[in-house]
Amino acid sequence: MKRRTGPEQRPPPKIFTHRRKKGAFLLCLLCGVCMSVWPSTRLLAAEIETPFIRFTLSPADGHCEVLDKRANVTWGQESHQRGFGEIVVAAEGKPRHEALGACVIQSEPGELLASFHPLSAEPAAELRVRVRALADQKTLEVSYNADEALHLQSIKLLGGLLQVTGAGKGYVVVPVREGLLIPADSGLSFTHRFDTYAYEGCLMEMLGLVQDGAAALVSWHDPYVAAEVKSVVTPSGQERQKISSAFTLRKSAASLRLEFLGKADYVEIAKAYRAIAKERGLLVTWDQKLKTDPERAKLFGAIDFKLWSALSRRMNAESTKEESVRVNWTFDEAAQVAEHIKRDLKLDHVLFTIGGWIHRGYDNQHPDILPTAPECGGDAAFSDCARRVMALGYLFCLHDNYQDMYRDSPSWNPRYIMKTPDGKLVRGGHWAGGMAYLICSKMALQLAERPQNLPGVKKLSNANAYFIDTTYAAGLQECYDPAHPLTRSDDMKWKQALSDYARSVFGVFGSEDGREWAIPHSDFFEGITGVSGRSFHDASLAKELGGTVVPLFELVYHDCIAAYGKYGYDPNHAAAYVLQHIMLGRPLNYHSIPPHLYWKHIGHKSRHSWLLGSAAPAQTASSQPLKPDPALFTRADNGWAEGLCPMDRFVKNTYEILSPLNELTARMQMTSHQFLTPDRKVQESVFGKGADAVTTLVNEGDSSYACISKLGGKVLLPPNGFLIEGPRFVAFAALRWNAVRYNSPVLFTLRSLDGKPLSDSHAVRVFHGFGDAHIRLGSFDGRVRREAKLDPSQQGS
Repeated sequence: MKRRTGPEQRPPPKIFTHRRKKGAFLLCLLCGVCMSVWPSTRLLAAEIETPFIRFTLSPADGHCEVLDKRANVTWGQESHQRGFGEIVVAAEGKPRHEALGACVIQSEPGELLASFHPLSAEPAAELRVRVRALADQKTLEVSYNADEALHLQSIKLLGGLLQVTGAGKGYVVVPVREGLLIPADSGLSFTHRFDTYAYEGCLMEMLGLVQDGAAALVSWHDPYVAAEVKSVVTPSGQERQKISSAFTLRKSAASLRLEFLGKADYVEIAKAYRAIAKERGLLVTWDQKLKTDPERAKLFGAIDFKLWSALSRRMNAESTKEESVRVNWTFDEAAQVAEHIKRDLKLDHVLFTIGGWIHRGYDNQHPDILPTAPECGGDAAFSDCARRVMALGYLFCLHDNYQDMYRDSPSWNPRYIMKTPDGKLVRGGHWAGGMAYLICSKMALQLAERPQNLPGVKKLSNANAYFIDTTYAAGLQECYDPAHPLTRSDDMKWKQALSDYARSVFGVFGSEDGREWAIPHSDFFEGITGVSGRSFHDASLAKELGGTVVPLFELVYHDCIAAYGKYGYDPNHAAAYVLQHIMLGRPLNYHSIPPHLYWKHIGHKSRHSWLLGSAAPAQTASSQPLKPDPALFTRADNGWAEGLCPMDRFVKNTYEILSPLNELTARMQMTSHQFLTPDRKVQESVFGKGADAVTTLVNEGDSSYACISKLGGKVLLPPNGFLIEGPRFVAFAALRWNAVRYNSPVLFTLRSLDGKPLSDSHAVRVFHGFGDAHIRLGSFDGRVRREAKLDPSQQGS
């Protein structure tokens, strides 16, 4: 990568035509000799030029460059890094790597065709790479095809073209879960592969790069593409760290697109990809989804409250011997938990999910799920539980699975199982029910459609939501059973069909983690916003790559799907997790609910004592305000949840922040995100535009951060503090707001009840979570200990 300082004077390019192919090949060899003498000279290069870009390809060595004219920045290889890419071919039964160097180029207006002959043993065997400018004149499409004689297994392209450096303040953004920004200033060396739609791979078919303030977007449309991000650190020199991105294509994958965005950043990269997603039919917004089922609006502001799991049973690996069994909730207790959070905690928007309701408990004997677990009360109690939960206005969601099958399942039959190329059964994980075997997705749909499966569950429960585990989380699979063969694309198709079927039965449907290909076929993802209270399942991923979470997924799809984290976590260490969800505009998942009627057992000693605790606040006003408090949101001193157990304090506080935020922004596009400090610890997100826009600001740093609020004036945010501000909703954990100073962080939320902006409203609900109860709003200057409905035009006391 280098920056141009002005127009370059160069001779007109010499273009190779098909009629001069033989002579061109000889010239290529000559050019190769010349290049060894004058390595900086690109003789006889061919070009594609538009008003926005100029692509240059050298036949001598395959070197290519792209000048982004709007940014006056050139993307390209260094002179010593030659070659257009490399291929892997099958030679004598083994893979062999061959470089793509010298080539013959044919030129047409806006298009180049480069022919490579990479095998000396098969000089006639040809690989053809076509580069053409698309109609927008800022995007290049790179595609290829190969002679069968090459025995091509894969091709890696553009490894030298797309590079970023620390000197150029460069970074790469990868759509792994919410997104990961990998800067070229970390001083780390690594190579990491992100396969398309794999677990913690690229969840969208794109990758972005920024260098010298210019942005490039690489996109594709095939699941057999993998992106490789490689960082090299040299001991000295101006470009001490360099990160390159290369793309491996195999099987059906045959093309990539490169869009050059001029002066831009990761936000503009995401917006450019949003346009591509719309073109491909992936961008299905809530406005479209609600037309087919208005009940889906119940997800707006809904927390993901999961009882995991009602019946826990563990078998040995062979699924022949029961090792343990435990009832965590009967179906009657599950209904009482829902009634508790509705009536005692006043939670209105809830996706209430039960796992382990099936006959032998979760991860046991799938897909044979009925009758429901007798240990938990059986079918009659299960039906009553469903009725009671939905009577609260909640979504009643059941956790199921159509990927795993166990040998002790009554329906066990190897014909359902995926096969390896040599005909063996494909194993899954060793779960509670023993060793699982993976059901072919085509067969999974047949199993789900059986009367004793989804139709039977609907008849028994009338549930209004359903969750089928692993459907979106597992990477796309291949099956070699001749009765039901699958490619990755086939697997996607049948998983989409399973989603559509479950949705047709229950109305609202979701699955684990989430992939963009599932957005038109589902309503919520569980796991994309975090795992076990952190950003990634691989706890070391961000650290090893020197990366920072960045909301690529939200910038593209925020207004299309409900999104949650997954698995349990400790609320006493969850402040950063809460802040991340504020930044994303997403409600939390609560998957570590203590068993039975937990709120009646405050202070009891058990394996869940850290969630039961005592009625004392987690942090008092005497605590040091400048020290980050990971348990901040379990506080309730002087607040609404004072006297409740830590689990309920945490649920209530975070619900009051995140549920209204998501309810207001669910149908809005995330329009902006930025880091406000060099260490990327203070972040700001914007949802929507104009007068209705909602802004969130979070402080993950170790010191306080001062900012300006339209309603609150000068605001001081402590470590783990935040500010949410929209015309009708404001929330903050702050040390100063509206000229009131606090000795320790306080939590307040303000919401207009009459539809008017808070500055004009005569009916404002004030919720006080913890800390000093003093609040100043309009003419009101007084104390709100729990909650109150105020008219800010009236004087407080």
